[in-house]
Amino acid sequence: MSGQVRTMRYILFCLLSLSLNRNLAFVLDKQNPYSQFRKWNAGLNGTLELEFKTDQPNGLLLYTDDGGTYDFFELKLVNGALRLRYNLGGGAQIITVGNNLNDGHWHKVQVGRRDEHTSLSVDGSTQSKASRGKEFDFGKFNTNSDVFIGGIPSSYNSKLTTLALPSVIFEPKFRGSVRNLVYSDLPGQPPRRQELRHSRDLKYGV
Repeated sequence: MSGQVRTMRYILFCLLSLSLNRNLAFVLDKQNPYSQFRKWNAGLNGTLELEFKTDQPNGLLLYTDDGGTYDFFELKLVNGALRLRYNLGGGAQIITVGNNLNDGHWHKVQVGRRDEHTSLSVDGSTQSKASRGKEFDFGKFNTNSDVFIGGIPSSYNSKLTTLALPSVIFEPKFRGSVRNLVYSDLPGQPPRRQELRHSRDLKYGV
């Protein structure tokens, strides 16, 4: 009987640890202005999800591109609304969703792709647009950049030509917390919860 009790306690401990880990958020501030994750396999039908909370009305939440040619995804807060600016080769498009998102509460975000259509959802409210052109793949996976959350590394200041959207380097940094970043990071693989590409002294919270 005691063995069964120990087993049950161990199972409960594992489940509790998993639950806490899922809700663990990393904090972005002046000491930790950005975080870096594996490439997003956006393809033609990829999705990317995350949750954030902040009390700041402006800030770069996410950026990734094709290595400096045309294609990019830039997700940022502008006066408390979430704005997705992106280019899939046929010209930049902008989708804006939400308001007062700097209220200090958690907000769930999803960026979705389906061929020429791209959508942005915030807390269940969705807007979408169609890209112009004939090719809608997001760059080439092997040469695409990593996913940056909160800002861009300062090393890009001296190599702006490697950014498809050079002005992103001048965007205000996101200040707040992010958790549950989920997307596919390899061709043919399902979305999964992402971990930091490079370990740094980030702060964590819930």
